[in-house]
Amino acid sequence: METAVKPMRVPESLLFTLIPALLLFIAVRLAIPALRIWTGWRPLLCWYLCGGLLVFLPLFAASFILIRREARTGARPDWIRRFRLTKPSVSTLAWSLAGTVAVGFLTWVFMRAGQRWIPGFSASPVFLRVEPLGPGETWLVAAWLPMFFFNIIGEGLYWRGFMFPRQQAAYGNRAWILHGLCWTLFHFSFGFSLVFILLPILFLTPWIVSRTRSTWPDMIIHGLVNGSGFLLVAFGAVR
Repeated sequence: METAVKPMRVPESLLFTLIPALLLFIAVRLAIPALRIWTGWRPLLCWYLCGGLLVFLPLFAASFILIRREARTGARPDWIRRFRLTKPSVSTLAWSLAGTVAVGFLTWVFMRAGQRWIPGFSASPVFLRVEPLGPGETWLVAAWLPMFFFNIIGEGLYWRGFMFPRQQAAYGNRAWILHGLCWTLFHFSFGFSLVFILLPILFLTPWIVSRTRSTWPDMIIHGLVNGSGFLLVAFGAVR
């Protein structure tokens, strides 16, 4: 049985979207350029630090704080049920794997379409551009891991764990549309080109989470797509 939650309608959804969107804007447009000038570090490393500390770690912490505040009686919340992280069923895992394949394929389709039809299209901002690791650069994988953890888990807990169940309480089976729009708005600091190729994951993932009523598909899809992309390029498997 799921934990009952207070419905979250459009105005509150916008509030809980704009705050992290502002943090991402500060990280991308202000903090990363300033850190690059100050340290001379490569853009990707600046992204790990600024994105992790200014955006994803706060989202991770905020998820627990906000859900703790929902327990107005003073009783400790059932974290696992509230975050919809009970043991996934075989069906949930199947949806997760099918979703990963679908998102990967559709992302490729959107990227090719953008390259062909959108003037000035760039699939990745400079600070997200991954290149094969050179000699002595394997330490970058260790620098990436904390960022990867808080990116996947922090976003999963905040968006799909905290916000989405409340949006579903307000809008039922249509909530994934509102949620996808909110998640898209959060990413807008990345620029139009990247947001365009992210559209499959931004909408298909909430739809699958809606069908399974589990946060696991989000973490599996998001983790496999993001993680495999980085590792395959970093170790020279794809270019």
